[in-house]
Amino acid sequence: MKTILCLILSLGMAGLVLAEGTIAETKNEIGVPNKYTFAWTASTNGIVSEDTTFYVRGEIQRVVLDGTSTGATYSLTLKDLSGVDVLAGLGAGVSTSAVSCIVPGVSVTDSVTTNVIPFVVNDLLTLGVTVAGSNKTGSVILYVK
Repeated sequence: MKTILCLILSLGMAGLVLAEGTIAETKNEIGVPNKYTFAWTASTNGIVSEDTTFYVRGEIQRVVLDGTSTGATYSLTLKDLSGVDVLAGLGAGVSTSAVSCIVPGVSVTDSVTTNVIPFVVNDLLTLGVTVAGSNKTGSVILYVK
C-alpha cells in the first residue's frame, strides 16, 4: 500500500517539476483576427516551459516576439499537443535589439514565387523559452484568423 501511495505522489509531483517560469495569458476574440498574448517571465535559469490554459484555434497569420528586456539573444518555441513547433523554427536565435515579427507556416515555392501557407492550430500550446536570462521578461503575440 505504501508503495502504491509513493508511486501516485511521485507521478503527481512529476508534472509540477516540468513547468518553469510563468506566463500570463490574455485573449481578444472580438473581430478578426483574434489576438492571443502570452507575457512570460523566465525562471532563474533563464527558461520558460509552460502550457497555455486555453485553446488557440485557427490559422496563425502573424506572430510578434518581444524579448527586448532580456539583453541577450534567446530562443522560443510554441508547440502544439503533437509536439510540432507552430513557429516553424522561426523563434530560434531571436535578437533582443528590436521587436520581431514573423509569419510561420509551410513554405511553398513554384518556379518564381515562395508563399507561406499558415499553420492551422486547435490545441493548447506549450511556450518554451531558453537562454533568456534570470527572471527576464518578454511576450509573444499571436494573430489568428
